[in-house]
Amino acid sequence: MKLRILAILILLSNLTFGQNKEIEFNELTPKYVLALWDNNGTANNQEFQIEELQELKSFLNELSKRNNQIASAKFLNKPSENTLVGHYLHKKLKWNSFNGPHVGIKKLKNKKVVSKELKNLPNRKELLAHYYLSISSDILNKQKPMDLGTVNIDFDILNLSNDTEKAILFLCLMRHIGGQVSSYSITRFPDNCFRAKKYVENMPKFNGKEFYEYELPEFDDFKIEVDKRYPKMSFKERYLPEFEKAKIGYEKCLMNEKN
Repeated sequence: MKLRILAILILLSNLTFGQNKEIEFNELTPKYVLALWDNNGTANNQEFQIEELQELKSFLNELSKRNNQIASAKFLNKPSENTLVGHYLHKKLKWNSFNGPHVGIKKLKNKKVVSKELKNLPNRKELLAHYYLSISSDILNKQKPMDLGTVNIDFDILNLSNDTEKAILFLCLMRHIGGQVSSYSITRFPDNCFRAKKYVENMPKFNGKEFYEYELPEFDDFKIEVDKRYPKMSFKERYLPEFEKAKIGYEKCLMNEKN
């Protein structure tokens, strides 16, 4: 009987809302994200006025602004695991909001989405990638025209633990910002190269270098969910070609300009 009770207690502890063996986060984080999405006024309740949620609140608030500073060191700095989890749940709820017969995926209630995701949270690398992909997407969609030419992204001051995390940040930015370079460099080449050149002039620098001069460090691969309709895939296979395509396309433009 004692063994059975012990087993039940262990099971309950593993299923506790807001806990995970690998990722550490406050149990109020998923509840706060749910409160935001349920839009019932409870997100401002006193229970959510805690230090652990301030970084997440600041990040989500900045993303919501039309003109923001999302490319500043404050937000590029690697956030806490609490913020990574909160952002991930927020992103999954956003994905769910677009579900329906038109995409062949059933739309679930918000609480069901959060409960489902908490049972199978991604590892730290994937959580970090989703965070930086949101920043990259926001920059592309809102910085028109882009005016980040004076910004230098110094990987050594952003609390990034290793070369893998540095590569994640760089390649996630290349996914959207670099993708625009590819579009300008390849479409109607060489007539469109002047657009690519203007765009790159207004892109941020990476450790003081233009994106095509930056030497990507060796890094560990991992699986990431790119499309909710398909299984996770290799981060390297999905995002490394984005950088290489942008680099080759732009260097081709530079060579054409010299000739």
